[in-house]
Amino acid sequence: MSFLKLVFLGLLVTFFGLKPVLAECNNSGYGSSKCENDSKEFIVEKKVKQSNTDSKEEKITNVRKGENFTYTFKIKNNTNKDKTLKLVDNLPKEFERVSGIGFTEDVLIPGNSTKSLEMVVKVKDSEFEGKSNFEKCVVNKAYIYRGDKEEDSSTATVCFGDGSKITTLPKTGTNSLVLGASLLSTLLGFGLTRLRR
Repeated sequence: MSFLKLVFLGLLVTFFGLKPVLAECNNSGYGSSKCENDSKEFIVEKKVKQSNTDSKEEKITNVRKGENFTYTFKIKNNTNKDKTLKLVDNLPKEFERVSGIGFTEDVLIPGNSTKSLEMVVKVKDSEFEGKSNFEKCVVNKAYIYRGDKEEDSSTATVCFGDGSKITTLPKTGTNSLVLGASLLSTLLGFGLTRLRR
């Protein structure tokens, strides 16, 4: 009777699918994650926004030749003391600074507070010359230092091109039918082994 319960459970899992429950943590794989940031003394969060919006994102697309975009840096001091931190953002070779902060800035941040800074940037015209039907994405990383010690880093991605669209790849992962079939065949194998004894 218990074998039939296991088979029935396998069939239920197959038809309704498995949904793993994981601790939620926003980590793009670059820079720092929000889960790690809970215990850090100093945090930098880098975002980027296009010229036609106020929305700050981790990634923007469809930046055109001559169009400015803005990197925003939010630096947080989680200590009780005022601290001077060094923000370093050496732009990738594809970009040029238009205005705002420089590539290296000393930033005084009062204890338990946040300071925001901006750098206006554009893609170099040379990145568009002699190219057609293209889209290129560049990840840019910013760092904060206390003295010579790196405290945190964060990234933002900018995709630029001549008007062609980036094709978003389909999401991949475990197919519940395949997973259910695997579970069912495992249970059947276990059941047959027990019947032979």
